[in-house]
Amino acid sequence: MHKTIKKYSALLLFFLCCLRIFPADLEPDFSKGPLFGKNMYIPFLIHYNFPSLSARSGRDADFQYHFSFYYIQDAHYWGKGVTPISRIYDKRLIFRDYEGCVGEFGFANNVFNDLQIGADMRVIAYYGGFLDPFMEFFHNTFDFSNGSREYFLQNQLYINIPNDNEISLFLDEDRISFGDIDIWGKWTFFENRRVSVAGLGAYKLPTGKLEYLSGSGSPDIGLGLLSDFRVDRFFSFYAQAGIVLPLNQKSYPMFNGLAGLEIHPLDIFSLNVQMNIKTSPISDRSVPWSWNDEYGTYYSQYSLPQTNLLFGFIIRHKDTRFQLYLEEDAITNQGADITFNMMFSQSVNLKSAR
Repeated sequence: MHKTIKKYSALLLFFLCCLRIFPADLEPDFSKGPLFGKNMYIPFLIHYNFPSLSARSGRDADFQYHFSFYYIQDAHYWGKGVTPISRIYDKRLIFRDYEGCVGEFGFANNVFNDLQIGADMRVIAYYGGFLDPFMEFFHNTFDFSNGSREYFLQNQLYINIPNDNEISLFLDEDRISFGDIDIWGKWTFFENRRVSVAGLGAYKLPTGKLEYLSGSGSPDIGLGLLSDFRVDRFFSFYAQAGIVLPLNQKSYPMFNGLAGLEIHPLDIFSLNVQMNIKTSPISDRSVPWSWNDEYGTYYSQYSLPQTNLLFGFIIRHKDTRFQLYLEEDAITNQGADITFNMMFSQSVNLKSAR
């Protein structure tokens, strides 16, 4: 008993010392914001989706720019009741099988410290790929599911997403094209040392092409609410919710949500875990199938909500920021199988630069 009391007394003393050295209201805190990025799941990629902006205000006349790179690896076959015994390439069984790369450039300007406007634009490439062997080796090594890619010929491209919205999501050859341009504005209307709350409005310019799966071919409108909760010097939470309204009269309105945790033990470094929560802009379509003289109907299963997980880190030094994350669709399988992102961004204060 005596040893137990001494142990807990020592822990309490250590905790009180930590509070003394790092009081909860110490400024500045080390929060760096959520992981910024666009969702690369094809039904969402062709529409506007919330990029996970921080609700926090900034310095008046700050100009920010970023360069971002995405790598996508995706494979999905319907396969219900079918267990191939060897590699096949029966296109009747395939919904998605491709690799992709996306280059993104964006900028934003703080018109006032609480009002920020910005724009993001992309170049999107789909191709057969060259990393299928590595991906299969990685999944097999750690006993992870290969997501059906073990049933396909390697390094091929075929995309055919059936849906009841009569939106043609089909591609069977390598393509590179300019994507949509997202224009947005953010107003931080409430802020104190602990909490920031902002409203977001966005408009998507339809500069992408549906036939290249780089855009829906029509505008979208986005309206949302962003919130940052700086619990103390080491932890922050992020919560966001909003709606995207496609103007193509075919896609459904989409809910976009985010829940995130940031652990920032150092001013220069933080770890981030986020969950993307989105409803689908398209609904399932029944697909007839036949295999070895058996016949049936399968639903394409594109109506489930997305609950993707993002794991990453942020490095920040003064006005320069670097992030890296991996996004997985492991829960409801409503996302690209793997999305890898790295981004470099920098801020320049236009007033001090004069």
